[in-house]
Amino acid sequence: MLVIAHIIASVIFAVIMYPFIGLQSLWILVGGILIDGDHYLFSIMRFKSFSLKKSYWWHRNHGMTPDYERDILHIAHTVEIFTLVAVIGIFWEPAFWVLQGMILHIVMDFINLFKRNTVDARAVSLLGWLRRRSLL
Repeated sequence: MLVIAHIIASVIFAVIMYPFIGLQSLWILVGGILIDGDHYLFSIMRFKSFSLKKSYWWHRNHGMTPDYERDILHIAHTVEIFTLVAVIGIFWEPAFWVLQGMILHIVMDFINLFKRNTVDARAVSLLGWLRRRSLL
């Protein structure tokens, strides 16, 4: 999904929530937008390149051909990270709002993956990904 779509959706959600939670709504933007930083980390590790432009275009084109790479790991998009943020959110309210932004983000991502029939493009669990690679 395009970054701009995540930005727009996160801003709309934060604006809707602002009358109820005030400046805490800014945490929604953190979860809804910065979660995609793991795409850049993936590119650095995989391609040994710090080019944000190359990372963007690789991810933008990923899944566009029948032989796309499956089961790639975007660490912040895994159930383990969501669980960690949820647990932190029990004790620290901003993390709860970060989680709400992350949930919005991941729902949008999965809608896009289902529409393109590429749900298998991304690993949903870090532990599952490690097991599939015999690293655990």
